[in-house]
Amino acid sequence: MKKSKIIILITLITLTFSACTKKESSKTTTPETKTTVEKNESVSTTWMDVTSIKSVYVDTGIFEHIGFAVPAANLPKENILAGVKYHGTSITLENESKPDTIMWPFSKGIKEEELEDFTSSKGVKIKVPVQSKLNFAPLDNTMKICRDNGLKMRGHVLVWHSQTPKTFFCEDYNAGKGFVSAKEMDARQEWYIKSVFKHTKEWEAKNNNGNIIIYAWDIVNEAISDNASASAYLRDGSNWYAIYKNADFIVSAFQYANKYAPKEVLLAYNDYNEFQGEKHNGYLKIIDLILAEKNNPELPSRIDIAGMQSHNQTGWPSMIEYETCIKNFIAKGLDIHITELDITGSWKGGNNFNKADPEAQKRTYNQYFKLYQKYRKTENNNGITGITFWGITDENSWRGNASPLLFNHFEPKPAYYGVIEAAN
Repeated sequence: MKKSKIIILITLITLTFSACTKKESSKTTTPETKTTVEKNESVSTTWMDVTSIKSVYVDTGIFEHIGFAVPAANLPKENILAGVKYHGTSITLENESKPDTIMWPFSKGIKEEELEDFTSSKGVKIKVPVQSKLNFAPLDNTMKICRDNGLKMRGHVLVWHSQTPKTFFCEDYNAGKGFVSAKEMDARQEWYIKSVFKHTKEWEAKNNNGNIIIYAWDIVNEAISDNASASAYLRDGSNWYAIYKNADFIVSAFQYANKYAPKEVLLAYNDYNEFQGEKHNGYLKIIDLILAEKNNPELPSRIDIAGMQSHNQTGWPSMIEYETCIKNFIAKGLDIHITELDITGSWKGGNNFNKADPEAQKRTYNQYFKLYQKYRKTENNNGITGITFWGITDENSWRGNASPLLFNHFEPKPAYYGVIEAAN
């Protein structure tokens, strides 16, 4: 072989080797190549590796809040807190701001010396537990975490048929005695609502320069019957109903909340299956009853938010039914919070659901978020201002066997991408 041909061959080999080396080096992880690495099946993608939901929906001004329900004990955990801050702006405590937690110190009874006098707005004089018999520690700890990490909070809940000690409804706060009268219960309700708002307002004044951390409260939760009819729509198995026999306890709760809550704190009624037939009609009746007292000269009411829990399934409810519900609440002059969103497969009976098909779940979340954007609040119109997912990961969900959320073991599911893609 001639010397010139040998030189040409060596040059070609050198150039080829150099090109191959550059091609291999381009696989190094950089911001531009992150997507390629994430699709490599050998690399685990966590919820911190993908686009944040907050950046897509809050930073762009579409919604005011994206939130997650979190147990108080889990929120301080580094991996959970980091992800909640990354993807959201708000949290809801699953249990620790409910009455049974706050009333826990006197849930088994109370001594006479632990009571003090209280006079209601209607002039009713009763005995109530001293403030030291209320347990605000979990709530205070959570507010501190929110303050330190730039998060806000939805309060959940003040008046509920469940997770409220029976002693609260009974004579002498003794579960072995009968229920008190509606007049006394009304005064107890006012005392409790006043106590909660007084405490949180004082905490925010002392520890957060008076700036609001809890921006909304579910004042009343789930007061409508699952078997609602046109003539009987209230949940009649609750202690509240057993004493009142009507909706007065719902209306009075919004009157007292309006009296004691800071005006910038939003007041919500919250319920599930809120779109369904007579239950939906019952919800509208409750809104009307509350609004009817907004100009009461002595004790005006206020309701700002219709809470739609949205524990839904792929294929149920129909999008038409769900959209109609949204439109009807907006027509009442209210804004909407999606308060407890999760999506399972079909219902199996009781509280049992089939696991959602991943693609069907992705499609449903995608459809919902497109609908939420269609009815988002604007400068001139009421609408949806925030969405809260009821949990963070499937394995910690109350419906974990049905895989209802966006993340599983902190890894994004197709459902997560359905939410993100809805904004694109």
